[in-house]
Amino acid sequence: MGAYDSLNELQLDVVKEIGNIGAGNACTALSVLLGAVVDMSVPNVQVLDFDSTSQYLGGGSNQILGIQIDVTDDLEGMMFHIVRKPFAERIINTFYERHLEDLTSLDEMDTSVLSEMANITSGAYANSIATLTNLFVNIGAPIQKCATIGEILKIPYDSMVKPGEKILVIDEEFEVDEEKISSNMLLVLEKNSLKKLFDKLGVTE
Repeated sequence: MGAYDSLNELQLDVVKEIGNIGAGNACTALSVLLGAVVDMSVPNVQVLDFDSTSQYLGGGSNQILGIQIDVTDDLEGMMFHIVRKPFAERIINTFYERHLEDLTSLDEMDTSVLSEMANITSGAYANSIATLTNLFVNIGAPIQKCATIGEILKIPYDSMVKPGEKILVIDEEFEVDEEKISSNMLLVLEKNSLKKLFDKLGVTE
């Protein structure tokens, strides 16, 4: 069984529930980071193939900031924060006033703020998985890349999954001080890690 390929209905429900719980915990973590009340709409969680994910996120040529977080230890894989300019600007402006011409104009302080956001919220996702499964799930340091959707998706696509396999896509819509901002979280687990996850949750094919 490949990563998210050929999942039955129960397995899909489990994967989506992990996305829902992780998103809720990420919202709490973001609230602590920003020192503000952060509300979150019920996240939309989907399991999509590479091409569908690219289209869903606005097309392969759409420019975004991808923040890569490696998943290690008992589970192996990657998480990606897909960040667009309004989201980046809102997070940064919580700490200091900053207008971004575009995502390529991020300076060292900006990237530091966004890396901290990614580190904290990714940790919330990882902790959710660990709590549900009793597995040890660690995460790596954030790696940022301003690139097209296609270029970002190519990273896990080339290194971990075969063509046609699936990616867990989580839509995150937050509200901070009555301002709505949105981003996406992608989760890709390697084949053996996904099997281990299901075994721990008592889900079989």
